[in-house]
Amino acid sequence: MKKNRLIYLVTTAVLAALVVVLQLVGGIPVGPFSITLTLFPIVVGAVVLGPLPGLFLGIVFGVVVSILSITGKDPGGQMVFAANPVMAWFVCILKGALAGFVPAVAYGFFSKRRTEATVMSYITAGIFIFLGGFAAANSLADARLGLKIGLTALFALIAGGLLVGLHFLLKTERSAHYIASILAPICNTFTFVAFMVIFFRPVLQTWAGGSDLITYTLTGLVGINFLIEFSVAVILTPALVAITNYTGKRIKRLGFNLKPEKATGREDSQA
Repeated sequence: MKKNRLIYLVTTAVLAALVVVLQLVGGIPVGPFSITLTLFPIVVGAVVLGPLPGLFLGIVFGVVVSILSITGKDPGGQMVFAANPVMAWFVCILKGALAGFVPAVAYGFFSKRRTEATVMSYITAGIFIFLGGFAAANSLADARLGLKIGLTALFALIAGGLLVGLHFLLKTERSAHYIASILAPICNTFTFVAFMVIFFRPVLQTWAGGSDLITYTLTGLVGINFLIEFSVAVILTPALVAITNYTGKRIKRLGFNLKPEKATGREDSQA
């Protein structure tokens, strides 16, 4: 029992360190903020270890994001903290916590059951992939209408192809992994956007630079961000599957459980 808990804690600590390192190294700059690969170790912890470690890793992510924003390493985040530091802290922690907790719960559910709810994962993804293309098209303000329509159509075809691929992937034993991976950027992005629209509208207006606020939020803020985060999640999911399978085989070979079981009164009396 003690061995199980030690490995459980060590694994969580290693993943937490990886979350910190990836966030400090930085991500892909998009507009006033950046997209990071930090969600991957969070999802790994959520799938392999369970909801509580996933929640903890997400909180670690939120704390690091907050620190980088306060210190000015993240210019967009610094603007948010300057507007309302208390609410900004809350948003960072909440979106990180949900990005770790929700995928863990979803994985636990969909790894045992297959329902029509799986369809929602790739339908939602496809919608925002299309929005990413629409945002890219609108960014070409001086381009001809035909070029904008063509670029939007291209992203629509990419989204459609990706949805077809996900349709078959979600029919396999890997479906729960893909759902968990997709839910992480959904939680991260939607929580952030919701609070920005409700509590940080002046900051959004500054980022929009005079353009329509709703259009900027749906296309520039949500669309491109979600496109990148979702694509990274899908691409890295096979690695998540490999890690999960390796961990399961390793656990079975060594004869212990990575997720510590609750101690019973009988076990306590024998200890």
